Amino acid sequence: MTEVDTSASPLARLFAQRRLRVEAGRVRGSGRPTGEELATLDSGALLVPLLASGVAVVGGADARPFLHGQLANDVTGLAVGGVTRSLMLNHKGHALAEAAVLRRTGDLLLAVDDGQLGPLLTSLERHVVFDEVNLAGQPDWLLLTLQGGGATQVLERLGGELPAERAFSLTQVAGLVSYSYRRARSAAGGYDLLVGPTGPGAVAALVGQLLAELQDAGATLTGEDALDAARVLAGIAGAASEAGEGVLPQEAGLEAALSYRKGCYLGQEIMARIEARGNLKRSLARLALSGRPAGAGENGRALVAGGRVVGVLGTVAELPDGSLGALAVIRADLPDGAAVEVGGIEGRLTR
Repeated sequence: MTEVDTSASPLARLFAQRRLRVEAGRVRGSGRPTGEELATLDSGALLVPLLASGVAVVGGADARPFLHGQLANDVTGLAVGGVTRSLMLNHKGHALAEAAVLRRTGDLLLAVDDGQLGPLLTSLERHVVFDEVNLAGQPDWLLLTLQGGGATQVLERLGGELPAERAFSLTQVAGLVSYSYRRARSAAGGYDLLVGPTGPGAVAALVGQLLAELQDAGATLTGEDALDAARVLAGIAGAASEAGEGVLPQEAGLEAALSYRKGCYLGQEIMARIEARGNLKRSLARLALSGRPAGAGENGRALVAGGRVVGVLGTVAELPDGSLGALAVIRADLPDGAAVEVGGIEGRLTR
């Protein structure tokens, strides 16, 4: 297994050189006001490097049935050229990681969000017994997302075919191979671009050329601060930020990334029970916060109301008006406007 170290990588230095703030292995911001950046989503396109995401190739004769039995969405039914979103669940049905699964002619690509490639590969390796499966991380690959009303026009100017629904298109740009597929990480929607080298060479330099071409085509390069704000406003969750240990995918609004009909997989019994009973007590909601909580981990995410824990805090983002908003998985019986507290910070439920 090969993991991606983004702490001081050439790609991180490339983005820093482009006046993007890089913190803890993520491209965070460009220095522009959030409102100005989000206004771009209406008719333009924001280009955001997802430096913490990781890529792996899964090959071998048993690659598809093996992944089908490990991930929560259908893999065996995926046609060549197809792409689907899927989750890695634990035995309790909690959503631990989210990935895009792309089927190529002889293998599959996994693009895993938010620093969860290592844990996902560790879990997969643990379940390989007699399966003919090869797992290999791809440290030179990069995931970018292009979001906004003008994202389609940007891709068209780059050349190549636009991807159909649940499919990817393949182009070669600036010495890189690029797999593009539809992915809504904002209300306006857009595309993810999974790029990797076509041969030996300085990957950071090639990515720099690609960024220049995308910017020439009309994209505005920025970081995850603006993307987080767009997700909070649109109510779009991520497994690593809104879910995780203790959170079911349905509670975090991630139901589209799993299948109730595909048969046995890790956590499947819990999913079947939820489908049959439909008795979820928590759901995804938005919060207004008076400040940014300083805590981390389970205790730093606990939302409290009336002296009891009522939910789990997710993404916190600065919104266009300068206020702080957040996504959270919280009790569905709390009324709009209910007061909550997290890590000493006051909040209000705005659903």
